[in-house]
Amino acid sequence: MSIQPSVVVWTVICFLLLMVILKNLLFTPVLKMLDNRKNKVEAADKKLKKIADIEAENERILAEEKIRAEAQSIAEAKEKVQQIQLKGKKEIENAQRKCLSDIEKYRNDIVGEYDKIVYSVAPKMETAAAIFAKNIISNRI
Repeated sequence: MSIQPSVVVWTVICFLLLMVILKNLLFTPVLKMLDNRKNKVEAADKKLKKIADIEAENERILAEEKIRAEAQSIAEAKEKVQQIQLKGKKEIENAQRKCLSDIEKYRNDIVGEYDKIVYSVAPKMETAAAIFAKNIISNRI
C-alpha cells in the first residue's frame, strides 16, 4: 500500500468541489434561513416589547381613569348629599312654618273660644255670684 499522488490530488479536488457545492447549495441557504429566523425572532421580540409597553400604558391609563371615575362619583355623591340636605332643610323649614302658623291659628281659636265663653257667661255671673253669696251667708249665719 503506497501513497498514490493522483488519488490524493483527485481526493483533494473532489473534496474541494464538494465543499464549494455544499457551500452554495447547503450552507448559504441554511445560514440565510437562520439569519431570517433570527431577524424574525428579533422583530417579534421588539413587537412583544412594544405590546408590553402599550399594555403597561393602557393599564396606567385605566388606573388613572378608574381613579378619576371614583373621584367623579364621590364628587357626584357629595353633591347629591348636599342637594338632599338642602331639600331636607327646606322641608323642615316649611314644616316649622306650617306648625307655627297652625299654633298661631289654634291660639287665635282658643282666644276666640275664651272670649265667647267669657261673654256668654259674664251676664250670668252676676246672678251666680249673688246666689253663691246668698248661700254662703245663709249657711254661716
